[in-house]
Amino acid sequence: MLIILLFGLILLRSTASEMPDSTAVHGPGSYKILHNTNMPLRIPFKMHNDKPLMKLTINGIKATLMIDNGILWDQVWLFGSPLVEQLQLKPVEESELGGAGEGDPTQAFTSDNLTLQFEDIVFYEQPVLVSPPAAGFSKMFPGVDGQLCNTFFKHFIVEFDFEQNFIILHDPKHFKFESSGSIIDMRANESGTYSIPFTFTLLDGKVYTDSVDIDFGGVYPLKIALNNKHNIQLPADATPVFSYGAQGKATEFSGKIKCMTVGNYTFDYPITVFGDERTSRIHPDNLGVIGLPLFMKFNTIFDYFNTKLYLTPNENFNTSFE
Repeated sequence: MLIILLFGLILLRSTASEMPDSTAVHGPGSYKILHNTNMPLRIPFKMHNDKPLMKLTINGIKATLMIDNGILWDQVWLFGSPLVEQLQLKPVEESELGGAGEGDPTQAFTSDNLTLQFEDIVFYEQPVLVSPPAAGFSKMFPGVDGQLCNTFFKHFIVEFDFEQNFIILHDPKHFKFESSGSIIDMRANESGTYSIPFTFTLLDGKVYTDSVDIDFGGVYPLKIALNNKHNIQLPADATPVFSYGAQGKATEFSGKIKCMTVGNYTFDYPITVFGDERTSRIHPDNLGVIGLPLFMKFNTIFDYFNTKLYLTPNENFNTSFE
């Protein structure tokens, strides 16, 4: 049975059929570049409800998808919007969606492969996972039909330009990082996440240096992990906040820290969230998870072919985290 965790999706192997190896650098299906366009390809996106959304067609029908990489997985995930009925997708195998939150996992199903077309590129034979409307994901993300991952990340080196709002797909054979920004080593974890070196200092002066998971779908700049080997304590003045995962509402805690450092860059007194094992799908030994609000301060490039993350400050760098 497939089990997928939101956010920081974890894809386990099906007992009925073998899934592609999620650690290998090869993408699902195939693709074709249209109009004799040279690489790199630029795909526009717009920010909506703190998510980068892309317009495309799926099997010829207009759709809107977002992108995630908490776990590299091959399936396009459809949230149960009216698009599923338009596509007339039929179940092939029953599955479950589980993750953060205090409720029960929800039912889902795999279906026939999809064709995804952007303006200058078509992706064929894309595997799909569908959650039913009753699961509530289409209401959680109004106006969004689903999300993709390895469709981009395992075929290309993927750049996010948050100044011009483009996702840029680079040919791995010809890409060169020609910026003065930071080059950071990524490490693959057994859980399927990728992590990078990171340091933060609490208000009491305690310094922690280790790794954090990266999750482009994460809604916080930094979520600090409680209840692991680092024995980080919840600050006395932290206040409860709530988020929603695949299994409903989860309680977390918001507070400030003195600073945090990624690559060559340090941010002072950022608002931070603290989460335990129920609310944080975090590698057990890591400090926590960094998410989209931090990546948006950079021209961010994910290179899973060479396990590198490239960060170059952009015009958002000196703005405060919300």
